[in-house]
Amino acid sequence: MSFELWAEKYRPKSLDQMIDQEEVIKRLKSFVKAKNMPNCIFAGPPGTGKTTAALCLAYDLYGDAYMSYIRELNASVTPDTPILVRKNGVILRTNFGELAKEYFADDLRNFMIVEDLEILSIDRDYNVRFMPVNLISRHKVGYVMNISYEGGSVRTSLSHSVVVIDEEGRLVPKKACELRSGDLLVTFKTKLEGEETLLDFEEFQPQLHIRLKGSLVRNPKVKTILRSMALTREVSWLFGLYLAEGCACLQEGTRGQAISILKYPGEMEIVEQVRDILGEGFGISSKMEVAPSGFNPANKTSVQVRAFNTQFSKFLRKHFYNDGILINATTKRVPSFIYSADSQQRLAFLKGYMGDASGEWGQYVRYRSASKENLIDIAWLGRITGLDTSHFEGETRVIWKLPSYSYIKTEFLPAETVETFLKRLRVPYKIFLKHHVYDDRKRISKELVEDFLKESISKELLERDEKVRDLIKLIRSPLSVVLVEKVEVEEYNGYVYDVSVPGSEMFWGGTTPVLLHNSDERGIDVVRETIKTFARTRAYGDVPFKIMILDESDNLTDDAQQALRRTMEKFVETCRFILIANISGKLIEPLQSRCAIFRFTYLPRKDHDAYLRYIAKNEGVELLDDGLNAIYEIGAGDLRRAINSLQAAASIGKPVTADVVYSVVGRANPIDIKEMLKIAMNGDFVRARERLRDLIFKYGASGGDILHQIHEEVFRLDIPEHWKVELIDAIGDVDFRLTQGADEEIQLSALLARFVVASREIAKGR
Repeated sequence: MSFELWAEKYRPKSLDQMIDQEEVIKRLKSFVKAKNMPNCIFAGPPGTGKTTAALCLAYDLYGDAYMSYIRELNASVTPDTPILVRKNGVILRTNFGELAKEYFADDLRNFMIVEDLEILSIDRDYNVRFMPVNLISRHKVGYVMNISYEGGSVRTSLSHSVVVIDEEGRLVPKKACELRSGDLLVTFKTKLEGEETLLDFEEFQPQLHIRLKGSLVRNPKVKTILRSMALTREVSWLFGLYLAEGCACLQEGTRGQAISILKYPGEMEIVEQVRDILGEGFGISSKMEVAPSGFNPANKTSVQVRAFNTQFSKFLRKHFYNDGILINATTKRVPSFIYSADSQQRLAFLKGYMGDASGEWGQYVRYRSASKENLIDIAWLGRITGLDTSHFEGETRVIWKLPSYSYIKTEFLPAETVETFLKRLRVPYKIFLKHHVYDDRKRISKELVEDFLKESISKELLERDEKVRDLIKLIRSPLSVVLVEKVEVEEYNGYVYDVSVPGSEMFWGGTTPVLLHNSDERGIDVVRETIKTFARTRAYGDVPFKIMILDESDNLTDDAQQALRRTMEKFVETCRFILIANISGKLIEPLQSRCAIFRFTYLPRKDHDAYLRYIAKNEGVELLDDGLNAIYEIGAGDLRRAINSLQAAASIGKPVTADVVYSVVGRANPIDIKEMLKIAMNGDFVRARERLRDLIFKYGASGGDILHQIHEEVFRLDIPEHWKVELIDAIGDVDFRLTQGADEEIQLSALLARFVVASREIAKGR
């Protein structure tokens, strides 16, 4: 079923369709009448119509072609978005949340200029390669879009752009909120160049000498000392096997061993291979132990290969786990040095990792792991090694092109693009497309198109015609397209992140890589390049200027704001600017003085209710009064949030009641919060904690959301004023701890305990 985002479906197109903000709309209509306008600042809380008003103004000025005369700048992805970066020469499969921990040490900063970071991107010749990042930025949003596509997923802000291939074969951005099931996203499969990889064991070198009876003597426990050595295919295979079947033990910090567990007797050949590599490659002695079945001790079912070397064990513990403290199967990761290795070594690693897989190498393999991040690692590692990979819940799959499979995902181009090229070449293509297009005429095999061109066009034309060369370039590139399967809006309260990649404006992200638009528009380079390029060209028609809309402009860096001021002055005849900001005071004074400021306020309750009832009626949704009240309580005048909450609640197929609304948005019913605090203030900690756990499991609410609801309810408690101050102070402490990653249930339980103590002190008259 096709997905439509109601917030976009019911977005006003013209100023006449907007509700409330009467004074603002009146002033904007005067600009339309005069066909002239100043630079503007639209300021106010989220969801009050700032961006909508800017787009409506553009529509009323330019008509149906208004999108040709404006440019919007804003977008972001969630912190869990997987990416591949290179930092100081070391390749890492990471995500924006992990980068944020490193770069945003100051919690108050919304951007960071970087000089030591590259991200996997794409150049103008369609080469997948690392390109420099010059800025990382972040801002908060209330909703995100969860995009599920063939073999992967990614979460972005609603305004973020993914990259698609248009009918002309160009890579162009498309907003996430405009995606529908069946749309095509750009992905890749390539063999990324590797290099000689050195394994550093020397940092774990043992103490070579010990003091015995007042003299220094060689440590008799040290049998083998590992030096730096080059990674080989055999060692890569061994490391893959360890990722699947191994564990590294360390006793008292000085005695270590690495254990690989294999099947007995079926994998004895692999056991000998492991022992050979340990002995010949590392000089490490090993021991083989056959172990009995846990169900029948007489039945021998497994064999352990134990490698006795503390250096080796410490090396594994450092490189194969995501957490330096928690060393187990849930924290396993592909070591970073494998990404830098050459493609044959990466293949050997994946073959060794077959211990966690089913299927047959070279045909179809399904890897399984207790570590979600590890499965994403495998999906990305396969893609840069020339393999077709897909990531699903609990497994990653690899498929090779075989006669038994009708297609693999990484071999397709959009049929619309191919048809446009073939039409220009004036070759009879309709029968060819009719018999070779998949997915209801959406995609076609790159190999089949190239074969068709060779059969239908002369060799001379293949080599000389520019149109043919462009199509061949796209066919032979590592790019392909995957189908969007589902797009869903999710309530979200946190940071989203962007990177600025000069010279590309794109980067790869997702559980399997799809091409995302480089959407950070807050750095000085964007003002100097992107904005100037747009601003300097003149518009055609009755209105002599274009409009640049800068969303989240209050997060522009100071340097970018200064550069923007000069750009606004220089191109005043060809471009006008609308700066959209939640807090206009964060814009520098020279910008504010050059703009007309428009203040947007939250929607009045009567207009809020009327608009939601209008949408519910159009969509055939039964919206009850208590459901409407719940939506207003959640949105507090934010109309976009209210519409998204209504759509989420309506998707269940039941009448929209308060309980339905709170459950789908992950918020607890205020009545339940009030009852929990009442129990705590009556001194019953155990029952209050039970109610807390019920709230967490019933609504799936986050600790932060419950804490905010407790904060609101404190002001309604019938207790002395100074105790409200004490409890609010305690809530502030818990809020800080949650932002630092503390356990939500423990912190909220501690807060309830504070309420219980307060109730007893109040009862004593203190």
